[in-house]
Amino acid sequence: MPGPGMELIGEEEIQEVLGVLRGGYLFRYGSTVGPDADPRFRAKVCQCEQEIAHYAGVRYGVAVNSGTSALLTALAALGIGPGDEVIVPGFTYIASISSIVYARAIPVLAEIDRTFNLDPEDVKAKITRHTKAIMAVHMMGNPARLDELKKIADDRGVALIEDCAQAFGATYRGRVAGSIGKVGTYSFNVYKTITSGDGGMVVTDDEELYRRAFAFHDQGHSPLRTGVEIGERPFFGLDFRFTELQAAVLIAQFHKLPRLLERLRENKKRYKALLGDLPGVQFREITDE
Repeated sequence: MPGPGMELIGEEEIQEVLGVLRGGYLFRYGSTVGPDADPRFRAKVCQCEQEIAHYAGVRYGVAVNSGTSALLTALAALGIGPGDEVIVPGFTYIASISSIVYARAIPVLAEIDRTFNLDPEDVKAKITRHTKAIMAVHMMGNPARLDELKKIADDRGVALIEDCAQAFGATYRGRVAGSIGKVGTYSFNVYKTITSGDGGMVVTDDEELYRRAFAFHDQGHSPLRTGVEIGERPFFGLDFRFTELQAAVLIAQFHKLPRLLERLRENKKRYKALLGDLPGVQFREITDE
């Protein structure tokens, strides 16, 4: 079934989209400064990258066309490729694993615990000299044991990736999910917390990772490219760009996030109150109530 953001689509999204259509710019690039600046260009992709990065408490965001693309972009930014191992929970959506496979790396499945997320003890047991990253997937809105997983990653010198596809809006001990690992990814398809129909984002506080992520999502170009670039590409990239129309919808949805989260949390309390006394019923462990 569609995520809660779909239920809130209304006049705000319509007006944002109409503004883009009236401006006539559907591509993410246009001139906003200098003598060639065009006031009709709304720069919505750039706006949603900046707003969501600021919300997450990091410096950089790269909007892409799906959550799966966000994962593949994050792996490319980290330089993960053939022969590298990435530890990932066995209980997850297929994109967590398929992105590793398409990066030509090796997914190493680890057990989950009562959080329904990675069990740190099994992660320790699965690390080898080939491990390059731990991918924590925050299933159904519940962050993994990030303190423990980050310590393991730091101690072993590997990257912690946060797959927050199902957890946009979640927090962990005062920090937004996606901001704690080396890189975080979000999904905005129709089944997620907020939606732009489809789409995703990579967030990081690391400038070099940002540069590489941006290059991978846009044919190898430098961030927010202008003009002709020769010899500046860190590698060949692909085309995972977000459009101005998608960004317009996402901005309107993002501004509704506080109201949406309040509703979700109220509904959760009702369900737990109704089911809590049923014999044999147990609830998963929440890492941050």
